[in-house]
Amino acid sequence: MGFVNFITIFIVFVVSVLATIYLGKRWLFWFDFYVTGCCRFIYWIVVFIAGLSLIFLKIVNGISTYWLPLFCNTITGLIICCFFVLLIFDTVRWLSKKQVKPNLWLKIAYIVIVVLLFCFGHEMAINPKIVYYQVKINKLANTEHLRIVQLSDIHINELTTHQFVQQMVDDVNKLNADFIVITGDTLDKRLKPFIQNDFDLQFRQLKAKYGTYVIFGNHEYLATNEVNNREEDIISAFRQAGMKVLKDDIISFDDLGITIVGRDDFSSFLYDVKRASLSDLIMFTDTNTPIILLDHQPKDLNEPAELGVDLMISGHTHAGQIFPINLVEKLMYKNTYGLYQNQDHHFTSIVSSGYGFWGPPIRLMTRSEIVVIDIEFEKSIHKE
Repeated sequence: MGFVNFITIFIVFVVSVLATIYLGKRWLFWFDFYVTGCCRFIYWIVVFIAGLSLIFLKIVNGISTYWLPLFCNTITGLIICCFFVLLIFDTVRWLSKKQVKPNLWLKIAYIVIVVLLFCFGHEMAINPKIVYYQVKINKLANTEHLRIVQLSDIHINELTTHQFVQQMVDDVNKLNADFIVITGDTLDKRLKPFIQNDFDLQFRQLKAKYGTYVIFGNHEYLATNEVNNREEDIISAFRQAGMKVLKDDIISFDDLGITIVGRDDFSSFLYDVKRASLSDLIMFTDTNTPIILLDHQPKDLNEPAELGVDLMISGHTHAGQIFPINLVEKLMYKNTYGLYQNQDHHFTSIVSSGYGFWGPPIRLMTRSEIVVIDIEFEKSIHKE
């Protein structure tokens, strides 16, 4: 686990340093800063503090305060917006063969565009849309259709507001769900904000005909080595919040004629937790009936298709959250966002961009969402 984290942090650090150097140098040009000696040293110190604020926050991760994460994440979001706007300015200057030169109006325009981009990105992060999918499962069931409402990647932390969660609850409750499924990363890392801020009471308000089901994501595991944040503590808290926790569990709904399989997260092996293989889980299901799989990370879509799973519901990717991460994800996953179907095996994968966000409070070229999946079955078997 230490090696994996080190590599990830190292890559993020290198990219952040290169981006910060680019920002620092181009700001000197576009804003006509002439700084020398001590002032130049102070300038670069400020630039690097801003550019590496997210790295700094992760280094002092043990200090769980409100203002420090708020400051670092907001600054990171602004820096990202500064970077993109600066790329546009430099591209325009390059296309004009350097005819575009710094002036007062361009400086004002730069600042205004950065602020507007940040506000737009923040709105995309905190104002989720509702996305609808229609799925046909070519197997018999005891019902004609089901509605599943999916939430994912809520990332509850010290900065999460009651309004943000209550809006989620109210929106979901208007959708008349048969099932509510929460496909991992309900917590950002620590359980404490979820309990201390009474978010568990808000989650109890979620209403679905057959209940709310939750699985672990990789973020549930991040602090399971801490006291009062163990795996069993999280499970207990989720149950107190009215959610049924599935960790390599199978639930057969005989009255509906369907089976739901909830997998533990792929990352569990990093924390000395061995998750069951999907083939072992499927052995205890009836593959002649519809099988719905909940798995946080959409890593392998071939195996569930071949084993008889009809619908796999996932999250984790955030749809990239901030461009161009979504392009990198396309190299890692067959389905990074939305709907994917394997017609040969009558298999469907749905990946949500998530209700919340991680790190900077913005989304660029993605949006937070609540997913509604209306399932139609091949044919109803009505009991006499």
